[in-house]
Amino acid sequence: MLPTDKEALHAGLQEAEAAGCVRLVWHKGYDSHILQRIELSDPVSLSRYLGIPLARHKAEEARGVLTGMLSGREAWIQDWVESLLDRWCVNQKYCGLRPGDLTTASLLVTALEAVAARRHLNLDMRTFSTRELGNSKAMERLVSRFVVVWKKYHPSDYCTKELLASLGLFKFPQPLYLRGAVFLQLPNKRLDCGGIEPFLGIPPQAIVGVSLVREPQYLLTIENYPSFYRYAAEVKDSGIVIFTGGFPAPALVDVLRWFDQVIPERVPFFHWGDIDEGGLKIVAFLSGALRRRVQPHLMTPELLKIHGQPPKTALRKQEVRRIAERYPALSELAQALLDLTPTRVLEQEAIDPVTPLLALV
Repeated sequence: MLPTDKEALHAGLQEAEAAGCVRLVWHKGYDSHILQRIELSDPVSLSRYLGIPLARHKAEEARGVLTGMLSGREAWIQDWVESLLDRWCVNQKYCGLRPGDLTTASLLVTALEAVAARRHLNLDMRTFSTRELGNSKAMERLVSRFVVVWKKYHPSDYCTKELLASLGLFKFPQPLYLRGAVFLQLPNKRLDCGGIEPFLGIPPQAIVGVSLVREPQYLLTIENYPSFYRYAAEVKDSGIVIFTGGFPAPALVDVLRWFDQVIPERVPFFHWGDIDEGGLKIVAFLSGALRRRVQPHLMTPELLKIHGQPPKTALRKQEVRRIAERYPALSELAQALLDLTPTRVLEQEAIDPVTPLLALV
């Protein structure tokens, strides 16, 4: 630092001291011209002197804005806002939001309230973002923070993609792809799907109810599209076959619940998916969402050992362990995933489609 710069700095500090903001402590004797330390005397005075508002004052200003956006229907969102403001009061980040970032915080509160109120259902993400946030890309920019906050109050093992799917937040909503002798009740007509081959596709929000043309031999959900397409085209029986599109969306779950109600309890439900942590979570989720147990189909330790391949990303073993603990029906398959060395998983496309009726004989 040049001597002139040091003199200017000392002069400015002495002005702040005269205004009662700070106290300057100098060395003594020969070194009395050397500044030893600066002690804060009055943060409020210093804030006024520098023209910079205190963190707690900025947080209180933000409180007026954010609390005014709360519907009052979701206590957990209010709790999050209070936690955010508490951190901002001491000038700390919270959930990735820097102190005073009121623009992002406001968008996040709006998104949380809208999703909690289910105003996003059956909308693509950009339409939802435009309607609720005023910008078509705002939600995509918020996703990582949205997931952090949502999972804080709704704990789960879901990764970001799985959580968004479970909530129904998609870039494009997935049509319902179905094969089977069923009637789909639409608002103004009843659609007979029995003669449509190999399958039909329809927006799930267009369906208001389901009924049966005849009792099916089973209901099977399939995780991935290539396997669903092959199954629908190649396996000819009276089972109802439905594509989940990965993790089932809320609209699809509604349709599955209707089938769960109208199909006799003696008819088994199956799910065919990848043998990895995601595939296991789908089986577990469906079993929890429906009245009856959903049985894995073509998802066995034997098939994993014979056809399994190294995973493209590391297996989330802790999630697999939790699935084994919570869902005894999946424990054997989960344990097989954990025990294989080196680790292997099985993408369902590696297996040819086979009817679950063979296992019932």
